[in-house]
Amino acid sequence: MAGTELVLAQQAVAAFGCAPGSRVTFVTRRENHVFRVANDDGDWALKLHRPGYRTDREIESEAAMCELMASAGVRVPVPVRSLAGPYVAHVGAEGEAWQATMQAWVREASPIGDSADVFLGESRPSDGTLRDFGRTMALMHRCAETAGTPEGYERPAWDAEGLVGEAPVWGRASELPALDDGTRSLIRAAEERLAHDLRGLERSARSYGPIHADLTMENVLRDEAGLVVIDFDDMGEGWYVFDIATACFFFTNHPEAEAMIRELMAGYAVERSLAPQDALAWHPLLLARALTYLAWSVERPDEEATAFHIAELVPRIAVAARNYLETGHTGWADLPVSA
Repeated sequence: MAGTELVLAQQAVAAFGCAPGSRVTFVTRRENHVFRVANDDGDWALKLHRPGYRTDREIESEAAMCELMASAGVRVPVPVRSLAGPYVAHVGAEGEAWQATMQAWVREASPIGDSADVFLGESRPSDGTLRDFGRTMALMHRCAETAGTPEGYERPAWDAEGLVGEAPVWGRASELPALDDGTRSLIRAAEERLAHDLRGLERSARSYGPIHADLTMENVLRDEAGLVVIDFDDMGEGWYVFDIATACFFFTNHPEAEAMIRELMAGYAVERSLAPQDALAWHPLLLARALTYLAWSVERPDEEATAFHIAELVPRIAVAARNYLETGHTGWADLPVSA
């Protein structure tokens, strides 16, 4: 990590009113730079946001939505306001300022699973963990359905345009350089079909609203008190089934995929019911979710995840895309929804 980012993190610590001498430790860099800040008063996660990815208003909306989720019983990291009042502080030189946010650190917690390992069939979350995961997701969706969005809310939409339109949120899967000509044509045809099919899905308050949009196992932690949902960086409006598809996509290649999805949905049903028409949204949204991982890789050729996507996801997504074009069904397990 460059020393510049550490200097910016130390500036941000002051902007959030942390005690002088607070320990600032680099944790990780992927989309953002994350640091752990610790002093006698506690521990916090400090994030330096990727420049240009989110506006201040979008980040403020994320924090306000997290507060709504917390009030509904969903465990999320508590956002911290800067000394100036907003959740976002600006650090660095004028004209080159970075956005910084801070939230409570989740102590002694670990992810409920590893997506790559589960996809390859090398591990599997327990049935109890899957049911807890589903129940937590349902609490989030129930809150979103009943509370709506906070005042001033502004986030991207994971709708037909945001997933497979002309300017998708994560880009276009068909532009991945590693695709051969045949696979590229297949993926492009799937994008066109999905753009049509997704526009026909129901968008009522029951089915569509604020979602996490990146609800993978790595973004759900377990500590001694239960599950904690983290990393709302990509949250926006979309179909609630899209969150379920995100949670389940990396199950699809596992030999116990059907049983795993069934356990997750058993937990979901404890807090919230789905309707039969939600099952109609499942395969298009599951394939759209799959394509976003290839799209994400287009501008990140050197990422370890990109190598995994090319080697392991592309062949399986190609099969699912062909199935979908021929039958409207990916060939992956169905979503269990009660009549």
